[in-house]
Amino acid sequence: MQNQNEGMEKLLTIEKTLMKELNELQRGFAELKELEAKNQKFIETLRESEKRYKIFLGSIPLRLFVIDKNLQYTYCSQTYAQDLKIKPEEIVGRTDHDLFPKELAEKYTADNERIMETGNAESFEDGYVIGTRDHTVQMNKTPIRDEKENILGLLGIFWDISEQKRKQEELEKRGADLEELLALRTAELHKTNERFQEEESKRKEIETRLRLTEEEYNTLFENAESGLAMIDEDDMTIIKVNKIFEKIFGISREEVEDQKKLIKFIPEEDQERVQDIYSARRTRADALPKGQEYWFIDKQGNRKDISLTMALLPEAKKVAVSLLDLTERNQLKGNLRSLEEKYRGFVENSMVGIAVIQDGEFKFINPQGIEMFGRSPEEFPSRRASEFIHPDDRERFELQVKRINDGGPPQLLSLKISEKNGNQKWLENRISLIHWEGRPASLHLMTDITDRKKALDDLFHSVEPFLMLAKATQKVMSIAKE
Repeated sequence: MQNQNEGMEKLLTIEKTLMKELNELQRGFAELKELEAKNQKFIETLRESEKRYKIFLGSIPLRLFVIDKNLQYTYCSQTYAQDLKIKPEEIVGRTDHDLFPKELAEKYTADNERIMETGNAESFEDGYVIGTRDHTVQMNKTPIRDEKENILGLLGIFWDISEQKRKQEELEKRGADLEELLALRTAELHKTNERFQEEESKRKEIETRLRLTEEEYNTLFENAESGLAMIDEDDMTIIKVNKIFEKIFGISREEVEDQKKLIKFIPEEDQERVQDIYSARRTRADALPKGQEYWFIDKQGNRKDISLTMALLPEAKKVAVSLLDLTERNQLKGNLRSLEEKYRGFVENSMVGIAVIQDGEFKFINPQGIEMFGRSPEEFPSRRASEFIHPDDRERFELQVKRINDGGPPQLLSLKISEKNGNQKWLENRISLIHWEGRPASLHLMTDITDRKKALDDLFHSVEPFLMLAKATQKVMSIAKE
């Protein structure tokens, strides 16, 4: 009985232990189910986060990729995959040589190897190809490490800066253009400043020149070689005159200044014409006379031939008048013209040949001289003077002309000339020194002595027998005396 009781107690003890363990097992199972539910929820949350992360990465303009130590891609963003025209999962296991041209792939590989070797992140501009178009991107590459700082791979993030670069280049070009324009404007400003300085210098110089005292002005006005007057622009009233004006018109300034008008010194028949010319100044700046000759009348009524010049002084509303008396000069010119006509008539109608030779050439020969040489007028300017002289006398002629040009006394020379038809003539040539157009020349007064020379020769031949007889008689008488 005792053993039975002990067995029951053991059974109860075992039962209690089993119940306790069962309860603990049930509690653990419940906790496990709760943990499984939490884990499932975490997994779902993680998947949702991953989904949102991928959506986020796909929505931003950044390109992302991850490569391992073997330089193989393990991940890329949707935008990067779109550039390569593949799905993101298709990039896994590929390298840059599978995706890009050789030259670009080799550069990418060299960059990745360098960064994973040094362990330093780098940021730089890089080339990139989308389809057939070249782009410029801003590349950022960072090594990926584990908890022990071992490098597992590389994270790349980049974005397209082609448009930014283009705008930057445009800005730089625009900046360069602006700098060039600024330099040009600066140079122009410098030149303008130089011109301003030059103009300022000229202005000061002009101001200095204009600082003539009233006494100096009056001295210049009074001592001018021509008659000067200042008249009112509107009605030609004479305001001021100089002493030459008084002399020309035989009138004192007291009788003229503020008393008379310039038009009153013009003959009545010319006043209207001069007034019209003067009035035209209002429409034509060059209408006023500039050295034109007009008739004026002095106080005694004598006509004066005057060269008239007028200059408008618009700010002063005055007109400056210069009057140059040409009366005596024109009278002298008339006298000279009369003398010239008389001289020309004398020379051209002279029975003596007259010629001027300078530098061995004819500068002038009158009609009688041309007739003596038996030539046409056109032959003389084209040939040297000595060519018209007979060869027997040519050297003697040139020697005499040279002596005259060297300042020797006048010479009288008889010489032969040859006409165009071959006939010979004898001329008596009186040579003297003159000045022709400011330079030494020889004047030749020629007389045809051919007939006289022939008469002398005939006379000589007619008396020659008598001379011979006289010589013979003289010889006989000399012998007889012996």
